[in-house]
Amino acid sequence: MRKADFKRNHEMFEEWIDWYGYFLNDIIAAKRVVRTKEQKTELLEALALKCATRWEELVEVDIITSLNRDSSVYASALGLNLKKHLSWDMCKAMVCGHRYVDFRSVGEIKGFARNYLSADCNPFEAITSDLVKKIDEFIIIRNYIAHGSDYAMRAYRRLMKTNYKLKRIPEPGDFLSAVDSSSGKMRWVLYLLAFQECSKKMVLAMYPPTSRSSLRSRP
Repeated sequence: MRKADFKRNHEMFEEWIDWYGYFLNDIIAAKRVVRTKEQKTELLEALALKCATRWEELVEVDIITSLNRDSSVYASALGLNLKKHLSWDMCKAMVCGHRYVDFRSVGEIKGFARNYLSADCNPFEAITSDLVKKIDEFIIIRNYIAHGSDYAMRAYRRLMKTNYKLKRIPEPGDFLSAVDSSSGKMRWVLYLLAFQECSKKMVLAMYPPTSRSSLRSRP
């Protein structure tokens, strides 16, 4: 039975993140169709929704990939009698079932992975605390853009005040398009770079340098 491939999952994700970076440059540089600041920030907010969706898709497919490689920890945690090696469709049904997979933070993802995934097939453990913080920030921004609920608004305002010491709360598009004073880069770019670095660390954890010589033979 051919096993799913973490590397393939992340190559697709990183290609999308690269594309969003190029598209971001096009939006900022546009002079005619998208020429006003308001138009640009609206597009940046829409782009944030797409980027967050790509991350959620990656998390889901990585969990399925892990179970496809080794379901023994999942079976033990739930007291089930399952084969160690299950089909992709069965693993997908175990993860998705009839409901949407929803993690509110990277911490929740890592907690789930520790409880239900084999340590040898858990790429989420490689996500460092600085990247956890950055991705969680982005999800808070995305939630406010997507929902606009009182809960999402409070979380967003708390982020702006606590992490960025902002007294006047900006709209998400204005915040994302602003330049970070310490790095000199647009905040949107910093989030894209965080996703790229996170993905690369996760792949490296699954394919460490010591086994790189055998990488071609791995499914």
